[in-house]
Amino acid sequence: MADQITPVQTPEQVLALVQGFMGTAAIKAGLDLEVFTHVAKGNDSAEKIAAAKRVSPRAMRILCVALVVFGVLTKSDGRYGVPPAAQLLLVKGSPAYMGAMSRIMAAKSIWDEAGRLTDIIKAGHRLAPDGAETPGNPFWEDFSRGSRNMATMAGPRVAEVAAALLGAGGPTRILDIAAGSGMYGFSALKRFPNAKLVSVDWANVLKLAEPTAAQMGLKERVEFRPGDIFKDDLGASYDLVLAVNIYHHFNIEQCTELTRRLYSATAPGGVLVIVDAVADEKRESERFALAFALTMLIWTQEGDTYTLVEYERMLKAAGYRDIALRALPGPASQQAVVARR
Repeated sequence: MADQITPVQTPEQVLALVQGFMGTAAIKAGLDLEVFTHVAKGNDSAEKIAAAKRVSPRAMRILCVALVVFGVLTKSDGRYGVPPAAQLLLVKGSPAYMGAMSRIMAAKSIWDEAGRLTDIIKAGHRLAPDGAETPGNPFWEDFSRGSRNMATMAGPRVAEVAAALLGAGGPTRILDIAAGSGMYGFSALKRFPNAKLVSVDWANVLKLAEPTAAQMGLKERVEFRPGDIFKDDLGASYDLVLAVNIYHHFNIEQCTELTRRLYSATAPGGVLVIVDAVADEKRESERFALAFALTMLIWTQEGDTYTLVEYERMLKAAGYRDIALRALPGPASQQAVVARR
């Protein structure tokens, strides 16, 4: 179901949007200071939280009240509470806890660049010297750490999408490009016990995924292959190819080139699963996907979010068939574009 866009109805809503960056700052501070977790555990006043964190009671009161304003805390009879949706994402111990991910989504490198969006729009691309495409960018190490929890939750869902396409036998060879934390590929190995995996990413990222594979008892079934997904050897004859959160970094021509490389690596009858925020065809209703394109404008040379028709164009040009869109239930607004060689 689309994350629907609702036009503003009042001048106050427009002003709230102008002030909206403070909502991001407040939620990030609330996560950094474990405010939501403290409230959920019974430290339900600013004074109690301030004492536990050894910060100014005045500052904590102002933050907590702001979090009520932004809807991620409640307040009744002087006591704070955490709404159910906020508990899911903002309280430590929740399977969907996004504390680490918030440091990625509001990373200083992206936050600072958002402040000069006007200049970026005039240029038509990122202005920062380093971005998503920069080889070995240390940002991706932070991303690997920060995204692991979300990937751990989403990975089994992606594996089930693949299972529905591949049938009872499942894959024996799996490729995971831009593997990040590794959890999508590792989830596939858990789902398909006879499979082996090749994980491809920058060397500085893969070194963080290797200990995870060992902890999960998967080390002997994974080959970590550092390299450039556009230039280096990806291998061949994979029954399942995973391309998670990678297409949005590049323009359609580059994505088509990448798709051709993945097609060459896919075994006949094999399946490609692309996971991303997919825009609706008219670019009118998928709120998260459409707003996320702004991050790509800030963070890449020519990245964007794409519609299913645009994915079909890329995939058909490479030779893939049976292209379809599959839902991925969960808090993250992502879908899977699937295709068969």
